[in-house]
Amino acid sequence: MNELNFGKTSNAKEMAASARWMAGAIAAVAPLQASVLIGLAVLEGLAPVFSIYVTQHLIDAVIQAAGRGSEGFDAVVPWIVAFAASLLLAHDVLWKFRDPVLTRLRQKLQQELERRRLVHASALPLTFFEESASYDRLTRSSDPGRKTSDMFLYVLTLGKGVISVIGVAAIFWNVSPWLAVALVAVIVPRAVHGAKSSRKWMSFTYDQTEEQRRASYVSGLLTGRAEQKEMRVFDLSGTLSGRWESLRREQRTKAMQVKKGMELRGIPSSLLYWITETAVVVALGLWLAPQRITPGIFMSLFQGVGKMNAGAGSISFGIGILHKNAIDVGYVREFLQIPVDERTRGERLFPAPLTEGIRLNGVSFSYPGRERPILQRLDLHLRPGERVALVGENGAGKSTLVKLLLGLYKPDEGTLTADGVDYADISPESLHENVCAAYQDYYKFAFTAAQSVALGETAGAAAADGPEKLERIKQAAARGGADEFITELPQGYDTPIGRLYDGSRELSEGQWQRIAISRTFMRDPQLLVLDEPTAALDAKAEADIYGQFVSAATDRAVLLISHRLGSARLADRIIVLQDGRIAEDGNHEQLIAAKGAYAQMWEVQSGWYR
Repeated sequence: MNELNFGKTSNAKEMAASARWMAGAIAAVAPLQASVLIGLAVLEGLAPVFSIYVTQHLIDAVIQAAGRGSEGFDAVVPWIVAFAASLLLAHDVLWKFRDPVLTRLRQKLQQELERRRLVHASALPLTFFEESASYDRLTRSSDPGRKTSDMFLYVLTLGKGVISVIGVAAIFWNVSPWLAVALVAVIVPRAVHGAKSSRKWMSFTYDQTEEQRRASYVSGLLTGRAEQKEMRVFDLSGTLSGRWESLRREQRTKAMQVKKGMELRGIPSSLLYWITETAVVVALGLWLAPQRITPGIFMSLFQGVGKMNAGAGSISFGIGILHKNAIDVGYVREFLQIPVDERTRGERLFPAPLTEGIRLNGVSFSYPGRERPILQRLDLHLRPGERVALVGENGAGKSTLVKLLLGLYKPDEGTLTADGVDYADISPESLHENVCAAYQDYYKFAFTAAQSVALGETAGAAAADGPEKLERIKQAAARGGADEFITELPQGYDTPIGRLYDGSRELSEGQWQRIAISRTFMRDPQLLVLDEPTAALDAKAEADIYGQFVSAATDRAVLLISHRLGSARLADRIIVLQDGRIAEDGNHEQLIAAKGAYAQMWEVQSGWYR
């Protein structure tokens, strides 16, 4: 989908599209609250008109009642009551009704739209999250309920302004059509200026998203927990603080320049409106002297000039802010309309147990924006019960291959099958249940130790609970090398880990890695991928963990990825990946004898221990 833009031709289309989307979302989620708010907005728009009408008749009634005693007062009382009602209607009652209804509408919208946003995000391909531009899209689509309700609120604000202006203009029309036309006409330049200013400001803020992210990144470095060691060792505080200040100063300078220009360009339209207002008041004064109008009409229309100004301000503000709101809602709409690869929703089950294995036939893959493929026409066969080690230099395509095997990426060319069944035809749930991985870039889940290990369960098994589940968790932790240190925690498996909660215990990197590895043992996959999950462990611990993996998966396919070639010797077959292609394939002895790339890497690494 194309990025939102801010040109004149797109402005009306974007606003209309966002308005339609907003109306549909609100009608589906909170129709009752929306109907109440629309009704209250109409009443608020009519309140100034009612106030002007009552003011005119109250003043004229008071003048006529002067010197007539109680009889005159009786004639004034209805207009006093009406005037009090107009004040109550304008300032108190409607606000007290509107705010709780608006709050409820916002709550319902936020609940539903944020749910849709999160569900949609989880369905997007992994490559979406690996593009820097995706962070802009994710950030801009945040808080969808507030953005949608804000647009609705300001549509009502604009509508109230229009109702007020039309109503007040109708009152002026009864006295002089020219006054009504003049007051309405000078609203147009203010509205146009408001729309142009909003478009310019939104274009500016849109362009500043990357700069804001850079400043926020530097701020995160200054305040983040993980960064503090290097911040202090390398005395980075002063350098980064200066960089943050420079980025913010540049943003403030640009923002002030844009704001200053907007306000200066708005002076002519504001001046024109002020001159027109003054001229109208002078004309009313001139008409009052020869009694062409009554004092009541003069005072009500004098008040009407102010009401017209307030209505014009609502229209100008509404048009200006609606452009911003339409863009905000457009970000949400744009994100929710990012196409999801329909191929990810296969229906077939993963073949279990595997008999033929997993095959890659002529598989190629390129990252978005890169001309050169990271994998090029790759052929690979992983057989059940076979241990395969994948080695190669950084950038050779090892992690990309892993993501293809896990179904996180889709090949650009070629096929990926399990016992002849195309990956595209297998449901993601079944695929992830039967192809599992332990990663080098694992995530530290700040739950209890038991909960963090249990996250590796399948959805069906996770629904169960009780002693049997805890026993499975302990068995997985023992196989992953985490049981020993977990049992020594203050509350054992019930101890919160990390630093998020009071009473939590932080773990070492090696312990976190063992927790991540233990999650893998909560499943019984047909293919187990070990993508350098032991990077934070020493060589002996790595060999022990790999040995546990190999012994625990006697009839399963295992793919080992490690920079330490000593661990690769555990494999039945070693594959050397170079520039996205398989350069060598054989066991350790065969590859050493071939004196190729593997032998060179082995010679370098073995020299470290001599």
